Amino acid sequence: MISFRYHIVSIVSVFLALAVGIALGGGPLKGEVDNTLVDQVQADRAVKADLRAQIAEARSGNGFVDGFADTVAPGLLNQTLEGRTVTLVALPGAQQSEVTAIGDMVGTAGGTLGGTLRVGDGLLDVSNKELVDELSSQLLDGASDVNVPADASGYETMGALIARAIGTDKEPGGEGVDATSDSILAGLSTAGLMSADGALDRRGSLVLVVAGPGSGTEEERTAASTITTTLATAIDADTDGVVVAGPMASAREHGVVRAIRDDVVAARDVSTVDSLGRAAARVVSVMALAGQAQDQTGHFGGVDAADGPMPGAGASE
Repeated sequence: MISFRYHIVSIVSVFLALAVGIALGGGPLKGEVDNTLVDQVQADRAVKADLRAQIAEARSGNGFVDGFADTVAPGLLNQTLEGRTVTLVALPGAQQSEVTAIGDMVGTAGGTLGGTLRVGDGLLDVSNKELVDELSSQLLDGASDVNVPADASGYETMGALIARAIGTDKEPGGEGVDATSDSILAGLSTAGLMSADGALDRRGSLVLVVAGPGSGTEEERTAASTITTTLATAIDADTDGVVVAGPMASAREHGVVRAIRDDVVAARDVSTVDSLGRAAARVVSVMALAGQAQDQTGHFGGVDAADGPMPGAGASE
């Protein structure tokens, strides 16, 4: 059995150790500890100030590059979309500022913006596959001039229907919005899958899809990117061309730009641009659109872009 004396000795030892620690902290070690803390705080402040300077420098550099791109855009684009009508399609997560700016850039190239469509989250949610299958079948019954293979999937059929609603391959300057277009868009809007952002004035011969960085789990992002790839390929088949442009994140794993580039069929027909968010990428997106008008496909940007930063530049070494 542990004696009472043992407890007393233990307690005294603890208090003695505390007393020694306090004495050292307030005596010979006090200055050293205080100086170490002061030095660390000063070092942290210096690092923070340096990071702020780097951020400010990067912002200034980006501002210069964006200003340069906007300035040279008219010369680079040089009416390359003259006589062309373009339809914009904004995917979930696409920045409104980018959609607006890239629409303005179409005008800089001499093109006409026929309208802007917004894709709802539901269209790219694989859990809604049954809804897409059923709705595409119903809408196809009312669109006699839309032809799809008998073994086409629901998303392939939906892509052909969307192409009929918002695009054309018959007139470079686009075609009017008719009863078939209205019927398809009404069905999509009612189901919450796609809606017009304002009036759709004309169906474009070229389609520019603006993507965001993606959201959700890796599985959800991969599924959404795969669905978008199928839709874009189907729309390209019934128009004069499609370009999908997104930020750098979209060109990395699970992103839509990456998915298109990795798909042999899609990469052959649909052009892509990454690095959206910078003025230069908007210029390149419109240049890629002009290339599609000439039956030229390319993949441009700064993230594993097979054809370099812009048309005519070639891939970097």
